[in-house]
Amino acid sequence: MSVSHKHAQRSIRETAYFIWQQEGCPDGCAETHWHRAIAQLAARRPALDDAVEDEEKVLAGRPDANIPAMLTKDVPGG
Repeated sequence: MSVSHKHAQRSIRETAYFIWQQEGCPDGCAETHWHRAIAQLAARRPALDDAVEDEEKVLAGRPDANIPAMLTKDVPGG
């Protein structure tokens, strides 16, 4: 399993857990929460891709990186 796949699985697991907690920890809903977590993370994906691009620009020393936007993006899984 690749590092990025492990990171994705962890993000999904944490998001599903937060959904489960928000719903009062019901029994028998793990698969539903898992699928909802995937949907939530997929909806945020474009914003996450933008953050990676800006981080790469900063590391490359490019002046066109949007640092304020990068610093205010939501933390995945949080």
